[in-house]
Amino acid sequence: MGAGKTTVCNILKKKLKNSVFLDGDWCWNMEPFQVTEETKAMVMDNITHILNNFLACSAYDHVIFCWVLHEQEILDTLLSRLDCQNAEVHLYSLILDEKSLEERLKKDIRQGLRQKDVLERSIRRLPLYEKLNTKKIHVSRQTPEETAAAILRDTGIEDNEKEEEKKMENINETESAFPEDLESLKKELEAYRKMHRGVKQEYDSIVRQMEKQKEAGRTKSATYRQLMGRKLTYGTMLDLYKLYDLED
Repeated sequence: MGAGKTTVCNILKKKLKNSVFLDGDWCWNMEPFQVTEETKAMVMDNITHILNNFLACSAYDHVIFCWVLHEQEILDTLLSRLDCQNAEVHLYSLILDEKSLEERLKKDIRQGLRQKDVLERSIRRLPLYEKLNTKKIHVSRQTPEETAAAILRDTGIEDNEKEEEKKMENINETESAFPEDLESLKKELEAYRKMHRGVKQEYDSIVRQMEKQKEAGRTKSATYRQLMGRKLTYGTMLDLYKLYDLED
């Protein structure tokens, strides 16, 4: 309590792709606040029911859960009732030193966010968290963002926000490079069209000259034979355009 677990989980929810978050404290949001055997059983039932639904839903890749857990028995009971066969479970305890915990809780009490009795109870429970079968992260001198980053590093799970930032950077790089690439393609296309027009015009000119040579009865002249050779050359070039679908 007071370690910033809800804030850290909300940060993780943004950083983990396709994630969903349940805060166990929400299931204790009642007035008046009553801790009895009946309400404890009800809260555990509600939490496990919601978490199992999250775990079974194909829309989610990551299920994030936080709660004030100070006893291993409670943690074991919770895990035993969850269907984690297809899930990888990571357990962390956020630990504060007594001074930091007291400062944070007193601030919340002054703001009306917590009752005065929470201070003594929370300080009394501090040694219990060290005994839990969880990985401990000491958060007295680090921000929630740093804590979330530490959890991601430990799990080896990719930071979705960073991945999205990389994608945007790649898109921006591509977009910034695209005008230059487009301009280069335009120049190449214009050069191709110019060359194609030149070849077609030269071929048509050769055909016209050969027709005039025929009309003049000069089909056996050196000029006619030269025109015939050039016609074959340019005709072959036009055939290549058609072969590679560069001309209809």
